[in-house]
Amino acid sequence: MGLVINYLKALLGVVSICFFLQADTCYSPTRVIPQHLALQNAQAGYLLYPLVKRGNSDAVAALTKLAIDSDDGYWLGLAGELGSSAALYYAAMRSQNPIEIKLWLKNSAEMGHAQSQFEYALLQTSNDEKRLWMQKSAEAGYRPAVISMAKYTFESHDNSQAIIWLEKAALFDASSAFKLANLYWKQDKIKESKLYFNKAAEQSFAPARTALQVIEQHQMKPLSSLLDVAPQGPNCAQTIQFVATTLVSFIQAIAFQDQFEKDKRLADLPLCVLPPIWLQKDSLACSSNFDNEARLGCGLYPLSQLKTPLSFTHMVVFAEQGKANVNNGVMFLDQSDTYSVFVHELAHFAGFVDEYALPESLADYHCSKNLAPNLLLSPPPEAFQIESETGNSRYLPLSRANNWKAAIDAHNQLQVLESNNPVLHHIARSRTCKNTQYESFKPTQQMTFLEYHDVPNIPRVYRTLWRQALINEVNYSAINDNLAIAAFANNDDATAMFWSTL
Repeated sequence: MGLVINYLKALLGVVSICFFLQADTCYSPTRVIPQHLALQNAQAGYLLYPLVKRGNSDAVAALTKLAIDSDDGYWLGLAGELGSSAALYYAAMRSQNPIEIKLWLKNSAEMGHAQSQFEYALLQTSNDEKRLWMQKSAEAGYRPAVISMAKYTFESHDNSQAIIWLEKAALFDASSAFKLANLYWKQDKIKESKLYFNKAAEQSFAPARTALQVIEQHQMKPLSSLLDVAPQGPNCAQTIQFVATTLVSFIQAIAFQDQFEKDKRLADLPLCVLPPIWLQKDSLACSSNFDNEARLGCGLYPLSQLKTPLSFTHMVVFAEQGKANVNNGVMFLDQSDTYSVFVHELAHFAGFVDEYALPESLADYHCSKNLAPNLLLSPPPEAFQIESETGNSRYLPLSRANNWKAAIDAHNQLQVLESNNPVLHHIARSRTCKNTQYESFKPTQQMTFLEYHDVPNIPRVYRTLWRQALINEVNYSAINDNLAIAAFANNDDATAMFWSTL
């Protein structure tokens, strides 16, 4: 009620001024706008309203500022209705009503308000509409939209448009400068690449500084350099060679090796990870849809053709884009994969199986074979009748079940000794074989890194089983299988036999 009275007092003041002044000057912009500025409160809107209705742009701007500064919903709505795109934007941003938000942003965007165009683009479900409004906002110079257009065109591999937008964004966004530098590097435009790496580094972007150091300190090598890797000592049950196909992936490989060396969870495993080798461009042809299987892979036939025994047993290929996976003795990772993905996939080198629900065909393969160190199955009912084979065990195979029991008991005893609040493990159901007829089990009731890669938990019992699996197949050169398969796929039987008989 008090606010209404104040409004009426202000309006009465305006009328009084008009009574003593000539009517045609009462609402003169030169008279009213200074009066509004002197009042500096929501009541000043009544002074501005007549000028706003007559279309005076200065009055519209003043009313918009008044509405925003006072966060007054009434004046925001009125200013928006009378053509203020900024008022509509601010009203949308303070609203909790999705319908109002979309309507006000749409109206404001259509008036050319860059921030509204950006926000309206984010609400679109159609990629075409999203790009249309994002581009309008970017063309108006709104920085978040410029960065978004740079990112979108870069990730869409639309290189000609990506360069245009990345150059604009690089002026104020280090990440965009870094992306542009990498794009130029892939195009062998070394001078331009270094220029934008420096621009990103000047904005304190650490990956750019690392890239410049790598360029100064390392060189790309031919595929044949893999033949020069020195043999490792007897403590390496698996010797793992990192190879990188791009500058960014080489930086990623260096970081992963450093993390591996510091990873206390894996310190007692007989694994040796060798320094990364940065391969020359096009040494390996990689695809995100390798063999039409919707996964990352690289053609290994060029390496197979070298027909020279390798001193490493496994290889990790850091490529550009695609779904991470392990195929026999080769792991494929893309530039977006984290170190936790590497550790998850690393367990597959030792035969461990995923503990999430596998797709039906993959589940049938693993669950019917039942070979994984972290997998037990319930025997079928008829198996209980064959005492000599099963020992009436709840789990198959019996030898692995007994091994688990010994490992779990040892782990639990250590937990009791080492901790006031020991976590005692026991065999529990797993989801691995959910999509099959089999009931599967794992060595712990806890969620582990094999169910979700970003879960850091590698229980001690898993590390025990992992070490046992490595020792059982010490120095088995699994990569030879990949190289034999690559040769067979290229109808090169002689080369395939070379790798098969090593």
